[in-house]
Amino acid sequence: MPDIITADAKITPAVSVPPAADVASGRLSRRRALIATFWAGIGTLVVAGVGSVLNSLYPRNVTGFGGPISVLASRIPGPGDAPRSFAEGRFVLVNLESGEGAMPGDEARSPGGLVALYKKCPHLGCTIPWKSDARYKDLRGVFLCPCHGSTYTRAGVRVFGPAPRSMDTMAIEVSDSGDIIVQTGSITEGGTDNPARAVPYRSTAQT
Repeated sequence: MPDIITADAKITPAVSVPPAADVASGRLSRRRALIATFWAGIGTLVVAGVGSVLNSLYPRNVTGFGGPISVLASRIPGPGDAPRSFAEGRFVLVNLESGEGAMPGDEARSPGGLVALYKKCPHLGCTIPWKSDARYKDLRGVFLCPCHGSTYTRAGVRVFGPAPRSMDTMAIEVSDSGDIIVQTGSITEGGTDNPARAVPYRSTAQT
């Protein structure tokens, strides 16, 4: 005789219980995924940090200040002319005559030529302008810091004020065409030998 199911009987649906091995496997997979994600994040941070350091040590395609600045021969001041400022490179280009820009009595150390002076004052970093109408003792025309009065010759040699040294200089390369390249990333601390650092120069326009 078949079983009779009454109306009061409760029907319980069958529940499929996964084997214990599958549960353990699921937990293990999630754990591996979390660990992999963690280490991937750490690896990304390490790679980004190393890349940033390498980029700062070996910058590529640097333009403007910090990189090479080309100056056409037509923009280079002549010997004895007023220094010319180049805002894009933060330097002033000076064409010294022989004996010019040195400390009194030290003119022999100034053979003449081009000097690229960093416009940042070594004292507190103010921008130093050239003042052709300013005087300091026997000097007519000086670089004069507007912040604290540090005063420099045409070659950037400090003659007065709180600055700890003379104006810093930048490396200059002269091409056969008479154009020059100022390496604004190659800066040398200023000194009384600034005039001796002048690069001999004679443009095609001066020949």
